[in-house]
Amino acid sequence: MPTTAEITQALDALSEFEREHFLDLLQRADGGGRFWEKGVATLYHEYVRTRSGDDLASASFDPSEAEKIFAPIPVVKRYPSAHRVALPQPAVLGGDLGRLLQSRRSRREVSGAPIVAQDLSTLLQYSAGVSGTTVGYGYERLPLRCFPSCGGLQSPEIYVFAQNVAGVDPGIYHYEVHEHALALVREGHHGSAVGKIALDQAFVEQAAAVLLVTVSFERLRWKYGDRAYRYLCVDAGGLTQNFYLVGEALGLAVCAVAGFIDDGAERLVGVDGEDELALLLVAIGGSPEHQAQTPKGGRQAAGHVR
Repeated sequence: MPTTAEITQALDALSEFEREHFLDLLQRADGGGRFWEKGVATLYHEYVRTRSGDDLASASFDPSEAEKIFAPIPVVKRYPSAHRVALPQPAVLGGDLGRLLQSRRSRREVSGAPIVAQDLSTLLQYSAGVSGTTVGYGYERLPLRCFPSCGGLQSPEIYVFAQNVAGVDPGIYHYEVHEHALALVREGHHGSAVGKIALDQAFVEQAAAVLLVTVSFERLRWKYGDRAYRYLCVDAGGLTQNFYLVGEALGLAVCAVAGFIDDGAERLVGVDGEDELALLLVAIGGSPEHQAQTPKGGRQAAGHVR
């Protein structure tokens, strides 16, 4: 057991804020609030919080001050030897953003009909595609994307479970953002498997396509340390809202699913669950509600707001 003198010496080494925080923990423990029995999420939040008085410069890594060569991992993932499926030219989106924001919903009712490859192409391009380039992190052409990301490091990756997409053979694909193409990861129908992974939610199995959003922990951790996990979630949130808004513009049913078996999804696409981990499923399908609103005479042109 440490002596009183040793405890006093340890407390003297703490900053004023740290002493206040330590005293607060003791007071809560004395009152019966055992802070160490909190949920792991609460403990993580406490651990990574940036507090007043902290050195904010230490919250991120400045590569210019590194003693060794700075070489961040690439901000996009590629499957260079995989068979590729070129996506068609995306439709031109138009319409009223205010109306899209008002009408956007999680739609679990899917028609069961196929979606066309151009709709998938448009959804991927305007949600996650390259919108420009800039200079940064030692790259002359760092891609800029249609979704915001912490540090511009673009942690999300997208896998497409093509289940009923006209013009795309059934299979699991990775979205290759630079080429706006799909790289084949695994052939065949996997609707039943992804439905089981989504805890038997029927609309997931019936969806024309299911997107698995993974996030690259290492893409952010070199810069933000353990706090990077928070930023992964922020990145995925911005991307997911794009899926909803573009899907709404296309008249598609879009529903994000956070309740699923993580390691099952990771095994299906072949990621390790540590450096790259599964974070979200997004079911995409034809929307009976939108189809009911389509004027008589045929399907409304892709890209037009309903």
